[in-house]
Amino acid sequence: MSFTKDTDFETRKRIFEEVKRFNRTELEELYKVLRRAAEEVSENRNGMFFDLLSIKEDTLAKIDELIVFCKENRANFEVREKVLTELVNSTVDEP
Repeated sequence: MSFTKDTDFETRKRIFEEVKRFNRTELEELYKVLRRAAEEVSENRNGMFFDLLSIKEDTLAKIDELIVFCKENRANFEVREKVLTELVNSTVDEP
């Protein structure tokens, strides 16, 4: 994905909003992406911190790919949960 200067801020803002919704596992994957890309990350007992404005464009593209993957994964999980719940409820309701 190519980012232009016109949309750079908006892209980073959107990524920030998406990352806020990440669960622990997704945050761990984000950490791996940042570490593999040798991005500067600081850590303490409160968590991991990084400056989204200083992240390289290549890394932003990888984070964007992770966001897409996480959204698709969550949607697939919800579908599987619904099917499983319906299956369990249908077998419980049978005499």
